[in-house]
Amino acid sequence: MTLATTTDKRSITQVMFSRKREVDGFPSLHGGQEIHYPAKRNPKPAGFLSAMLCKACIVALKGDVIGITQLEPPGTVMVRSRSQSGADFHTCYLLESKTWLPRGNVTYHLGLLTLAEALVEKEKAGDILDALEEILSYSQTVLPTDSRYQELLMHLSDELYYWSKWQEKEPAIAPERLDRIQVEDAAFPPKVTPGDPIDPKVLTDLNRLRSHRKSREVTLPAEEPVVSTVASRFKGTQLGELIESLDLGLHSLLVGPTATGKTLCAFEAFERTKAKKPVFVIEGHESLKEFDLLGGYTPDGNGGFTWRDGVLVEAMKSGSYLFIDEANRMPTRTLNILLGVLSRGAVVLTEHGSEEVETQMGFQVVMAMNLGKGYAINTLDTALLNRFQVVLEYHYLPSREEEALLVAETGVDPAMAHTMVKVANETRRLKRNKELSAEITPRGLFAWATKFKAKNGDILSRLKATARVTWMHQVAGTDADGYLRDDTTNLLLDLIEAHTPK
Repeated sequence: MTLATTTDKRSITQVMFSRKREVDGFPSLHGGQEIHYPAKRNPKPAGFLSAMLCKACIVALKGDVIGITQLEPPGTVMVRSRSQSGADFHTCYLLESKTWLPRGNVTYHLGLLTLAEALVEKEKAGDILDALEEILSYSQTVLPTDSRYQELLMHLSDELYYWSKWQEKEPAIAPERLDRIQVEDAAFPPKVTPGDPIDPKVLTDLNRLRSHRKSREVTLPAEEPVVSTVASRFKGTQLGELIESLDLGLHSLLVGPTATGKTLCAFEAFERTKAKKPVFVIEGHESLKEFDLLGGYTPDGNGGFTWRDGVLVEAMKSGSYLFIDEANRMPTRTLNILLGVLSRGAVVLTEHGSEEVETQMGFQVVMAMNLGKGYAINTLDTALLNRFQVVLEYHYLPSREEEALLVAETGVDPAMAHTMVKVANETRRLKRNKELSAEITPRGLFAWATKFKAKNGDILSRLKATARVTWMHQVAGTDADGYLRDDTTNLLLDLIEAHTPK
């Protein structure tokens, strides 16, 4: 089910250039600023900066795109990226003349999608990929803020605008394609058939980008499945177990603390299974109703109503994968619809003439959820949990592996990664002993390391200052006024100092 956005009557281009404030992380850049190194196809000596597209470039360059998947038909893409506002990540889609974006709003995610599209259409997207190579040649570490880097960043943003608007065609001749795109809500994703993934590190690693541009696709015989050569970002044995379980046709339940990679593991497994099946996604939250899963009557635009199947029913009818994230944040009554589906392979649509819908061959459910008293969750029916033939538990990585992952993801010095992971493990021990109400998650470590690298000064001061603005609020907790608790904050700062080499 999709919901088209209707409240904003501006064109997509107008929205892209509407923000005049500074670009996040680059206070000297702002929307509407003149670009003196414009796109190659820009006929004027200067362009104008879209803050939205510039943010898309920054998010890509700092490594927050965690998955790019080619879809069918060719040229269409799915992008998974870390949220810039605290949630786990967003999954967005670009399929021909439609795009699925968070809350159905035009955001920087559209820029990420069109950038990923350029990687798919690499033979046509020479200008923008040249611009990406140019900025990666200048710096592949912490995003610098010097004038040359900003010039290259604005140039890349302008190339992204021209690609988004006209792809490889000449602007003076070709019709604009951007403003013809219909925007849908990513909470109600489309039915998609995943193809081969693209390594998202081509956006941050010059050598990988060059290899990607030089590579040629090899067509294998139809009976030989295409095996992905893209290295997995998920680290752990659970990925292999989940792929095997999906290939065996089993429903799977993924449980563990937040930020241990359950969702990332699921999507990487979908990309690597033998059967390339569509994937439907349900993001669990308190306001989900039976309507969202089963369907209902919606206005048809002509004064009448028409029936639209819900996400669950669409997945059942098409024999697809259904991924349910944050499952125990859904109302228990809504989630229990799955009980009949998994036990007898059918559901009755009482609002649609009591139609009985049976699951088609290939339908499988993967459900992910957090467990424990530290999460605001609903109780799940034991009978429903027993319907999953495979249960995979997710834990934090061993220290050395977590340190290696932190270095690989952020580029932080290994010695600093060692210190940070030691602090994180100590907070986890204190939480187990009920001395802390929360702990540093891998997501908190990534943010801490990224901010640490961007700061100047002595090591201890940088560690403490960046801890305050990344994970401290979650771990130390806040007082009645919403400010950090002094006692717990001081304990954690002392903890950092104790583990920092003198």
